[in-house]
Amino acid sequence: MSERWSTLSLATVWVLVAQAQVPLQPIADTTGSQHPFHASPWAVDTGKHHHLEITATGLFDSNRLRNDLVLGLWRGGTLDREIRQRSEGTNGDRNRAGYQLEGLLSYAWGTRIFGDPRLRPRLSVAFREVSGLRYADDLYRTTFFGNADLQDQVAELGPTDYERISYQTFGFGIEDRRTRSFVSLSIVNGRSFEAARIDRADLFTATDGRYLRLDLEGDYARSDTAATSGWTTHGIGAALSGEFRRPFDLIGQRGWFTVGIQDLGAVAWNDGSLRTVKDSTILYEGIQVDDVLDLDGVLIGGEELQDSLGLGYKRGSILRPLPALAYVRGSLAAPGNMIYTAEVDLRHLPGYAVRTTVMAQHIFHRLNRAGVEVAYGGFGGWRVGASIERWLCSGVRLGLRTTNMIGLLSASARGKSVLVNVEYVW
Repeated sequence: MSERWSTLSLATVWVLVAQAQVPLQPIADTTGSQHPFHASPWAVDTGKHHHLEITATGLFDSNRLRNDLVLGLWRGGTLDREIRQRSEGTNGDRNRAGYQLEGLLSYAWGTRIFGDPRLRPRLSVAFREVSGLRYADDLYRTTFFGNADLQDQVAELGPTDYERISYQTFGFGIEDRRTRSFVSLSIVNGRSFEAARIDRADLFTATDGRYLRLDLEGDYARSDTAATSGWTTHGIGAALSGEFRRPFDLIGQRGWFTVGIQDLGAVAWNDGSLRTVKDSTILYEGIQVDDVLDLDGVLIGGEELQDSLGLGYKRGSILRPLPALAYVRGSLAAPGNMIYTAEVDLRHLPGYAVRTTVMAQHIFHRLNRAGVEVAYGGFGGWRVGASIERWLCSGVRLGLRTTNMIGLLSASARGKSVLVNVEYVW
C-alpha cells in the first residue's frame, strides 16, 4: 500500500509544485493495557508476573475518497471517469484522507523495580507507517481530470498539506502493576518520510494551450532517496510515551479516567535528505497544455515530473516531529454487564481532525465481550464500528475490531479498518 498511496498522495499534493491517518486510539482493557480493543472500567494486578501483547492495525479513511478509487489505484490500471467523479469533493480545502499501518509488541514482567513492589519494567517494539492529507478541490480535479477544461482560468491548488512517515521504535519504561499506568522512552529509527505544505498555488492556463503560470508558495521535503528496506536507517530520534490511569466512582459505579500520549518526539533525518522551498511565479511556455497534468502524467516517476517543472532540491539534515497521538478517555461500568466509554483523541498529522468516540460493550461469560461504537472525526466523518474479544484458553485473549463496519464491506463507502490484538499473561 505504501508505494501506491505515496504515488497518489504526492501526485495530489506536489504534482504542480515539486515532484508533479484511529489512530485507532488506545482504550483500556481488563488489565489496563494500552491497545485499541477493550474498555473495561477496572484494572487490577492479576497476580501474573509476565504480560505480553501484540497488536496490528490496518486503516484507511477519508471524508471524500471512496474505496473503489483507492483500491483501483492500489491495483493499478485505468480508472474510469465515473469512479474518479464519485470521489470528487465539494468542500474546498476540507477534503481529508490518511492511512495507518502499525504493529506493536509490548512486554512487562517481574514484581518490582528499583525496590518498589508496585512497579515493574516494560519493553516495547513498534513499527509504524502513517500518512495524512488535506487537499483542495481544484488540486483533485487537476490531478484526476487534467487542465484541458481550465483554459483561461485560474485553478486554486492550495492550501494543501501532506505527510507520510515510516519509523520503528524501541522503548524501555516503568509500569504500575496495579493500574497499568506507564511511562516509556524510545529510540526511534526513521526509515523514510515525505512532506509537503502548499500555502498557495494558483495555476493559470492560457486559452491557446501553450502557456502556464504557477504562483507558488510552499515547500516539500523528503528523506534520503537511497533504497529503504528492512531496518535501514535514514534518521535517528527519540520519543516519549505514557499513560496515566486512575479509578473513580460515579452514581455507585466504578470507572476509570485515562490520559495518554504516544510518540511525542522528533527524528533528525540524515544529510542526504532533500528539500525545496518556493515563493515565486513559475512560467511554462511553448508546450502543449492539453491534459499535460492528467492522471497518466501524475503517475509517472517523480524525477521526470520534477525535471519537467524545473524544480530542484537542496540536500541537508532535517529535524521533524513525529506524528504524536494524544487522548483522554473515561470508562464506566453499568448494570446489565455493560461498559460505556467516551474518548477524544488528536494525532499530529495533516487532515486529522479531533476524533470523538462513544462505545458500548457487553460482558458475557465473565470476560468475553462484544461492543459497538460511534465515532466522528479523524480522517473521515461519522463511522460505526464493532468489536469482539474472547479468552481462547487460560491466559490467552484474542480481540478483533473494525472502526468502520460499512466501509469494510462496501466499495462505495469511504474507509476500511481492521485491528487484531493477542494478549498472553502468565
